[in-house]
Amino acid sequence: MTTAQSWDRGYPVAEPYPPAWHPFQSPAHLAAICAVAGVAWDAGPATPLRIAEVACGTGLTACLLAAGNPHWEVVGLDYNPAHIAEGRAIAAAAGLSNIRFLEADLAELDGAALDALPEFDLVTAHGLWSWVADPVREGLLRLLRRRLAPGGLAMVSYNAMPGAAGGLGLARLVRGQLLAAGGTTAGLEAARDLARRLIAAEAAHLPPSGWRAALLGEGESEAREGYLLHEFLTEHWRPAFFGDVASAMASARCDFVGSATISENFPGLTLSPPQQAIRAAAPDEASRQLVQDLCVPRAFRRDLFVRGLRRVPREAASSAIRLTAGTHARGDVKLATQAGEATLPRHLLDPIRAALAEGPRRIAELRALPGCAALTPEEMAGWLLASGVALPAWALPGEAPRWEDGLRAARRLNQVLAARLAPFGVGAGQFGLASPVLGGALAVPTLELAVVARLATLPDGAAPAEVARLLPPPGVAPPPEAMAGLEAAIATLMAERGPVWRATGLV
Repeated sequence: MTTAQSWDRGYPVAEPYPPAWHPFQSPAHLAAICAVAGVAWDAGPATPLRIAEVACGTGLTACLLAAGNPHWEVVGLDYNPAHIAEGRAIAAAAGLSNIRFLEADLAELDGAALDALPEFDLVTAHGLWSWVADPVREGLLRLLRRRLAPGGLAMVSYNAMPGAAGGLGLARLVRGQLLAAGGTTAGLEAARDLARRLIAAEAAHLPPSGWRAALLGEGESEAREGYLLHEFLTEHWRPAFFGDVASAMASARCDFVGSATISENFPGLTLSPPQQAIRAAAPDEASRQLVQDLCVPRAFRRDLFVRGLRRVPREAASSAIRLTAGTHARGDVKLATQAGEATLPRHLLDPIRAALAEGPRRIAELRALPGCAALTPEEMAGWLLASGVALPAWALPGEAPRWEDGLRAARRLNQVLAARLAPFGVGAGQFGLASPVLGGALAVPTLELAVVARLATLPDGAAPAEVARLLPPPGVAPPPEAMAGLEAAIATLMAERGPVWRATGLV
């Protein structure tokens, strides 16, 4: 049961927030966004970054950022003591010495408590802004005003208007059912039943949406109970317009850089030609972003801001972006964008994939391949990163201080995460495998998390059957058909993803 607590500030604190790794919080990814936008951010593999993750939950992201980068200082902030305790337990089990988890209520964090924090080069606040009351939002802004370094980045994600408008009625409906049932599974079932009956009765204001899909399991989108409770039980959920968020960030002297969803920085990938023309004629950035938000079918924004905007040449900055292979699968690659789906041209894609298979390459090197100069450096970065063909490479062996220490710490953390999050390699979720090459983590489902962690303990050349035997918990003997299916899935993973694991230092 999820019950109200006197300190909960209207948020469902009794249910731990489901852990997940989101690559858009990685400094390597955010550095690429800055380069594409032509904005300076003074960070590189040798830079001793100081990073704060606000609303860190149980600490997965903060630990992944700290693990492969022993010269970074990472601080996770959350007001739920259960989250902080879990984050500290994971960090201690992995032997991470460059991370701190602090129990902090942003609504009360001020003065000496703020000044005791270091000056941060990057502050991320994912999944906070739309779910909290105004005093908490103001607390985040206080932190940015006092502790975000000049030239530092802030990444803020939120449910965005007008795309989120279709979820407002459903959110109120579900929360009412949950409160009536004490925040239990029974409340979710009652909400599902009521929503289905209203949809069958052609209720005009329950249109298809991500929230409806997650609640009702439309398509393959049914979410876990813990996620639904966090999404629907919070008292203060309010989607926001970009202009209002940008105005609030301006009070901390933070200027908009671009979207952390890289494709959204390219109007040609997100808008039709008539829509692009309207956007181009808009008088200012807030108006341009509003035009985009009126046109694209999405309800979530991931915005990047900088405290002190300095322009740099976009072409030169984008040319210097270094990429590593994100997949070694062959064949056509589909790029799904807000404007639709596109197939990447094979005459450009094939030589790029062949070059990345040999090792990381800068955009300038990839554009020197036959026929590839037709794309600008920014376009090439956008296409390759948005499609998953490539990942931003942060550091190669020896480039970052204490590289070997970082490699060992990353592998220790991956073992801990596999034991805590994927003991049998099954279940839903997007987790991460810490990698110093990526300066963060490789996003993986639970099975891949478990397989890579086991492979790292085996000699090179281990067979899928050897890995499969290590996955069931002690004393559990799955039936032969289940083990055969597991072994086949592992064999496919090793064939398709093995080169990526090796390139990113995971095995």
